Amino acid sequence: MAVPLIEALVINVLPGTLPGNIYTGSSITIRHVRPADMAILHGWLKSLEFSFYRPCLGETCPGITDLVERMSTVGQLSPSLEIEVLVEHRPTQTPIGIMSLSGIDHFNRKAEFSIGFVRGLGTRCTMEALHFGLEQAFSVLNLRKLAFYVVVGNSRAQRFMAHWHIAEEGLLREEVLLNSGKTLDLQRYALLRNDWENSGLRRRLQHLVPLVS
Repeated sequence: MAVPLIEALVINVLPGTLPGNIYTGSSITIRHVRPADMAILHGWLKSLEFSFYRPCLGETCPGITDLVERMSTVGQLSPSLEIEVLVEHRPTQTPIGIMSLSGIDHFNRKAEFSIGFVRGLGTRCTMEALHFGLEQAFSVLNLRKLAFYVVVGNSRAQRFMAHWHIAEEGLLREEVLLNSGKTLDLQRYALLRNDWENSGLRRRLQHLVPLVS
């Protein structure tokens, strides 16, 4: 069962203000992140397999307290510029990943879409989460464009984008400056609402992991 993700746009992300699950599916549950989840996210950001999720986040928020303070600050913005949700494996209620819409541009109806998992890659869990996130972004939040930033060298994500014909918009050289002084090159991809509605990716997800209404 799904509760419209649009609720996140009118809720301050502060302790005690968050609703329960926003989606209960066949293999996963999805809920808004909570301050207590920042300890989990902090640990995930140190994991190599999770490092491509918002690559500068671990640099700008090196500690758990930093992540909590950032969450509180972002939650007080109006209109909201970010939605972040936790994905849990439904049978065990174990957190397995996170999704977010950030830099939400309400006027131009576009945002950056990010998704990362520490386990379950390529399983029904991750596919159902991706299906929910993309469908909500376009059909419920009425966005018309999603941008995806991939660290150069993340071959798994690059292959996924190429396989499903998600358009590459360009290479952003030295786009992210790390605390170490090193920089990261990012590739920017984009998915338009019209392309999503007629895409092989959407048809594949609808067939394999139909959303629970």
